[in-house]
Amino acid sequence: MAIRITVTGDLGSGKSTVCNELKEKYNLELFSTGSIQRKIAVEMGISTFALNKYMETHPEIDRLIDGELIKLSESTSDIAIDSRMAWHFVKNTFDVFLTIDETVAAQRIVSDKRGPSEGYINIEHAITLLKGRKESENYRYKSKYGVDCNDVANYDLVLDTTTISPDYVADVIIKQYTKRQENELKPYLLLSPLCLYPTQSIRNTSMQTIDKYCSLVEAGEIIQPVQVILSNGHFYIYDGHHRASAFCRLGKPLIACKIIAQSSELVAHGLTADKYVNGEFELAKAYDWENLNKFRYITYP
Repeated sequence: MAIRITVTGDLGSGKSTVCNELKEKYNLELFSTGSIQRKIAVEMGISTFALNKYMETHPEIDRLIDGELIKLSESTSDIAIDSRMAWHFVKNTFDVFLTIDETVAAQRIVSDKRGPSEGYINIEHAITLLKGRKESENYRYKSKYGVDCNDVANYDLVLDTTTISPDYVADVIIKQYTKRQENELKPYLLLSPLCLYPTQSIRNTSMQTIDKYCSLVEAGEIIQPVQVILSNGHFYIYDGHHRASAFCRLGKPLIACKIIAQSSELVAHGLTADKYVNGEFELAKAYDWENLNKFRYITYP
């Protein structure tokens, strides 16, 4: 069976670059809808953000792109697809969602010089426009297809690119794809310590337990994934603070995680993910967590 890997995710997470790595390093053919959209925006003399707003009421552009995606289901080539909707349209795929710290994403995009279709002034402006573009895109896809592209349950792998190179990301994707083909268990999410926020006070932390997990990780043992909650675009630790701390202390770039709830989904005791986070997370816990694990967050929720 042909390899079909779809790659989508947060704006600025490196989707196109990673797909190019999959092409160059693993000889996968590349299909990109982003380049098509940017070309259309330039031809129309508008920004990509304005194009996304325009597409909300002009479905003919989506239909053009969708038709090209559907054809890929019959492809016999090994392909990497850089597309928001390929996971939905293309059959028999390994679906990857790339996530990233919003500040790092804005820094990457501002320095990327993508041409006249982008038009970002500075980091703060980029963050604002990226959020607006993400909302616009998701609104369009929900309205047109009835699917939520930001729902991580739609994907085989959620991978954080905040601190790792595109080459490393490509290697992880292929490794996880191979594990699925061999029916091996795999982490559902691989997240950066810089994008995981605590909901527990460090007063409840046992250094002895952290040391135990450090020893297990160093010995190559597979430990239980950290359970996380997704709320307002950020990941929070629900269970597994000691395990997460061990990965932080060992300088590991990614932590194996499993999502248990997001947004309005119930967590426990009748609380939704959003309400749980509102009640359990506070900046003081994040500052203490930083001091405990000797790092600094790039962005605070």
